[in-house]
Amino acid sequence: GGAELLFNGVKEHHVTLPSQSEPWDMKQLLVWIQRNLLKERPELFVHGDSVPGILVLINDADWELMV
Repeated sequence: GGAELLFNGVKEHHVTLPSQSEPWDMKQLLVWIQRNLLKERPELFVHGDSVPGILVLINDADWELMV
């Protein structure tokens, strides 16, 4: 709880990502979310290349698939 406050209280979003030549990776997805869904306090969501507002719950094996 709490992250939804950054998105006007919306807990779940259904989105269609723009098509691109390469598959989306997590970094691109987070930038897209920040630009298109985030409504306030961006410094709590993404700060440079880190994500202070996101607890990454992807294990090492899955992370390799996402990169």
